[in-house]
Amino acid sequence: RPDGSANDILYNLLQQQEQQQADNNEEQSSQSPTLVLEGFISKRRAIGKHLIFLDVMPVNKVPTLDISSDISKNKKKGAATLDDSLSEIVPVQAIMRRDFWNGIQNQTTDNINNSSASMSSFDVYHKIIQPGTYCRIQGQVGPSRNQKEAILFCHSITYTLANNNPQHLRNVLKFVQEGVLDATEVLNALPILSQVEELNPSLSSNNNQTYGELAMEILDRFPRKFLMNPSQLMGSSDSAKVQLLPPVPAEFRTPPPQIAASSGGSSIVDQQQDGDDDDDMITITQALQDRNNEQVKNQKQAITITGWIQNRRRYQDSVSVLEVVDEFSSLASSTSSSDAEEDEDDGSAKNELDMRNSKLKDLWKQRIYAVLHPSALGTRSEDELNIYGNILSSGARVTMQGFMMMPSSSDTSSESNGDDSSAATFWVTKCRLLRSSWRPGDIRQLLDLVHDGKFDVEEAAGALEIPYSQVEDLAGGATSAAERQWLTAEVTQSLQGENSRVGKISDAMMQSLATFGSARDEYPIQDVTTFERSDDDGSQSTDTASILESNEGNPRRTSLEGSRWQYKKRPQLEFMVDQIAEVLRSHPDYGKRKLNVVDIGGGKGLLSNLLAETFGDDVVVQVIEISRAATVNGMMRAKRRGLENIRFDAMDATKVDVQSNKDVVVALHACGALSDVALGHAVSQGAGFVICPCCFRSNPHLRVSIPKEDNGNLDVELVTAEEFLDVDPDQYTSLKQLAELQGDIKLASKAMHTVNALRASAVDRLWQSKKGSQERISTSVKTFPIGFSTRNFCLVGKYDVS
Repeated sequence: RPDGSANDILYNLLQQQEQQQADNNEEQSSQSPTLVLEGFISKRRAIGKHLIFLDVMPVNKVPTLDISSDISKNKKKGAATLDDSLSEIVPVQAIMRRDFWNGIQNQTTDNINNSSASMSSFDVYHKIIQPGTYCRIQGQVGPSRNQKEAILFCHSITYTLANNNPQHLRNVLKFVQEGVLDATEVLNALPILSQVEELNPSLSSNNNQTYGELAMEILDRFPRKFLMNPSQLMGSSDSAKVQLLPPVPAEFRTPPPQIAASSGGSSIVDQQQDGDDDDDMITITQALQDRNNEQVKNQKQAITITGWIQNRRRYQDSVSVLEVVDEFSSLASSTSSSDAEEDEDDGSAKNELDMRNSKLKDLWKQRIYAVLHPSALGTRSEDELNIYGNILSSGARVTMQGFMMMPSSSDTSSESNGDDSSAATFWVTKCRLLRSSWRPGDIRQLLDLVHDGKFDVEEAAGALEIPYSQVEDLAGGATSAAERQWLTAEVTQSLQGENSRVGKISDAMMQSLATFGSARDEYPIQDVTTFERSDDDGSQSTDTASILESNEGNPRRTSLEGSRWQYKKRPQLEFMVDQIAEVLRSHPDYGKRKLNVVDIGGGKGLLSNLLAETFGDDVVVQVIEISRAATVNGMMRAKRRGLENIRFDAMDATKVDVQSNKDVVVALHACGALSDVALGHAVSQGAGFVICPCCFRSNPHLRVSIPKEDNGNLDVELVTAEEFLDVDPDQYTSLKQLAELQGDIKLASKAMHTVNALRASAVDRLWQSKKGSQERISTSVKTFPIGFSTRNFCLVGKYDVS
């Protein structure tokens, strides 16, 4: 029901279940029925690989397509699935958690090849449930993190109608062919098709068709607007996103008269000066204790509270409601992320849900619900109100001045039911940001506001915990958008810590750090902040880490200032070129013959084309990429630039001809074990290397080639990544989990350093020279500025003929 009554029904069911539990003194898990929710996914927020929050727009029934009509005639007319007034549909909250998921209906059909499936049902639906898709969700009701709201915990999902995103459909088609997604289910979600064979690119009229090309062809057959555009539900602009916010709840629509009358003047809480008495500021706990004091209740004067924002809910008309607490806790307090926890049986999962529900009720009693309302805040402009509505997000620390309003006597009866709906509301009249959230989006927004002169310099310096002089320079307009993005990454790292972690840290993870600590000591990080470059006259020049400013040769690509290319991709490419140049010049044959460079997983050749152009006749570059479409794209790029010293091969990187003469192996953001594959080729062929790893848990199935002697002849054998590194598989799994930790980049970086140090150790142990004993490899672990990428480690192997 689009009018919001679906939420009311869900919450009423939750109350009924809790009442039955209280009356019968039975466990909630034994009485919770399975509920069904159908509608369009409007928003999706994934927390790692184990947790997804969904906003579902309930719609009466899935749109149908009359395939008997002439589609081509109706194509221009279109058939919109929803009215244009999307803001009137109130979404229902749902949550996908690995430990609550069973996916039985999705795994037992004849069309699923469980024996060959490399992904679980949860992993598949984690990927394909995207904004714009229509789904049928089955699950169990539970309390939301927000008071007086319920949430549906998903047990299984049916993919009912696709969206019109070709990249999304490409993944769906690929999962069908891999045997991990029911072909009949997907066929039903694409009503323009009639046969399962139409989902297979190899059976299409074009035998060489890729998944992406087939996806485009299928989507092009639908009438326009029949399938939902994700941006239509998510908002393609800031104004569109505001329009899609839910309406203001009745209790927050209008502030009490005395609050509106007291507002005015500045909306900013004056900062405490050094030496001033801050006794007037009280904690959340003290404020909640005082609300039960009759003398305090009768005082109609403003108070000032200080705390952390646990949750934030934004509404239409520039209204926001903040849940403020004394001690912030991240999602780690209610999520399970270790593999051991994934194997728990259904009973354990249900017990955990009951524990979670009980814990939430206790937490509700320790929070204040602070309302940012235009009529209560003494705001001089709507922009100022929207600024605080945006930056006061979960994880931020704030001080607020306002009035604590107690519920009316008619509301207090709910206390007997344990509902705790009698929580006091704090109407904010002034506020000040004390510490920003660690989230990159919030930090970048704050830096942009300072740059544009829309935020106080002193307040921003304190909130970001950076020197006042640096923020003052920022306010002077001296920084570029790219520099602000780099600073965002650095501030994000400094503000993260234990409370910002998303996921739990197991004892096994921490033990893995200790076990392999000697590897970190043997291969310390070399932080590259300056770059030595050879000028045309042979002299050396030094550039700072802002290598974007270098302008050697012809421009490789033009783009807008502040674009992702400018602040991320280009500096990474130039860093790689700089490191590869050192390795090439260390080769004994450099300048004597053309050196053979192979780029493992080189994609469309952004790095390789740059290498071929930069080093010209000194090198011959080969790109190994499993995606044929990417290699075609790369060849076209190379042709347009007139590059003749580069070739692209669409093939599996584990099957590269290891007998060929490779002098340098490179890889930029090689996912998971693909980094080990690249290093294996380097050690087998006595090659130098520059490898930038990424995504440590990806591609575990890949095999690594390492040297092997057979009757005196040098040969190779294929081994697992764990065998290549000579580590215990369980310990290595724990280490990789820690390297993928979200929300605590310092701890994750320590794990990344450990993984790469183990790789460096394996290289030094196995590397075989083709020139004889006088040639060795010098291996190091380097990092480039984190502003370029959070995956900023690089393994470098230079020739050492001394």
